[in-house]
Amino acid sequence: LPKIADNLLAAPPARATFSPKQIATFFVSSCFDEEGDPTGLYSCKSCGKSRKHKPKTGYSNLVSHVRTTHANYESAMRDATVAATGTLLPWVSQKASNRYAWLRWVVMGNLPFSFCESKETRQYTKLNSISEETLTAIMEAVTNAVENAIGDEMPESFGLIIDGWTHGTEHYRAIYGCYETKTGLQYPLLLLASVMEEPDDHLNAESYLTAIKRFLPFFGKSISGCLFLVGDNCAVNKRFADLLGVPLVGFASHRLSLAVRDFLQPSDSDLEEVQQLMRKLRTLKQADKLRAKTPLRAVLRQDTRWASTFSMLKRYFRLREFISADDDEVADFLSSRTTYRKLAALLASLRGVETVSKGLQVEGPTLLHGRDMFDCLIEIRPSFSKYLAPDADIVHSPEFKQAVVKVLAGEIALLTEDEAAALEPFK
Repeated sequence: LPKIADNLLAAPPARATFSPKQIATFFVSSCFDEEGDPTGLYSCKSCGKSRKHKPKTGYSNLVSHVRTTHANYESAMRDATVAATGTLLPWVSQKASNRYAWLRWVVMGNLPFSFCESKETRQYTKLNSISEETLTAIMEAVTNAVENAIGDEMPESFGLIIDGWTHGTEHYRAIYGCYETKTGLQYPLLLLASVMEEPDDHLNAESYLTAIKRFLPFFGKSISGCLFLVGDNCAVNKRFADLLGVPLVGFASHRLSLAVRDFLQPSDSDLEEVQQLMRKLRTLKQADKLRAKTPLRAVLRQDTRWASTFSMLKRYFRLREFISADDDEVADFLSSRTTYRKLAALLASLRGVETVSKGLQVEGPTLLHGRDMFDCLIEIRPSFSKYLAPDADIVHSPEFKQAVVKVLAGEIALLTEDEAAALEPFK
């Protein structure tokens, strides 16, 4: 009985820090003959002694040598790099690893928190079980840790990037930080939330300002540290910038979209003909006919994105040779020769716009690059100046933007008094 009691009260054996495979991989290497074939012997990298080892027989023979001869083997492996040991176990506990696995599974799979308590989930996973309450607490802890990390990295002076997204009847507002560190520019997501959370909420600049004042303290920052805004050139964002007393750098792509929208307006009837044809080609019968001739599919135009118009026109001209004018079901949808020529000219005009659009979306372009590209478009299409000119009515802070362009171009001496004043907060 005393021995049984001692066994019951004894502390459980300590969990091995490294697996036998990791120990063998770190300390032992295979020996080869002159022709490069394995000899069946394995040499210790530390002392050079060799031992026999047969494949698929485990690592006990090799590990016993390491544990007997090199008592400090664990210390040596702890001091080595992660790549050398093949494990993070010296630094990450099994409990933390298990919780991280659950967190990543739920987040990346866009799963409900209750997923971890599902009977089927627990039946078919080797992860240690976890409760929904614990998972929620982990999520909150990780959120706090990320907020602290961003707050520590984020300087006292920063910019905010504002973007919106509508899904059904819900409108969401995303706010990103914008600042520079030693490793380069940083754009961390600070907030993503529904704009209308209460019945008396409003989609106005004042409500956005209130929301930002509430969440910035989570990062240890104040709204007074915001030096500029980046966002659409809409009335709400302009009003928001006025409330803060900072310049608004409008999205260049937004201005380009507005310019192209006006440019396409005279061609709406011709484009609608192509849209109707594309809809017809997407019906089951016509799609089946088209599939027998080409892997290309009909593309529809979207009202909110001009790029979809360009894509539809490109697809139209690629599909035209596969569409038979003898097919009575589609014959009425085919454009006349005059309209066809107009559409071809329109497509050629949009190719240059697409080049500029793609140039604006790559990482690296500055306000100077954007200004140069817009000037080139205005030279080709003067009507684009309504939205793309430096002093266009849609521009919120023309003095600030022109000042930045001059500084980037090395023309500081050409700054006007108003432009120099706009840059004063950034000195």
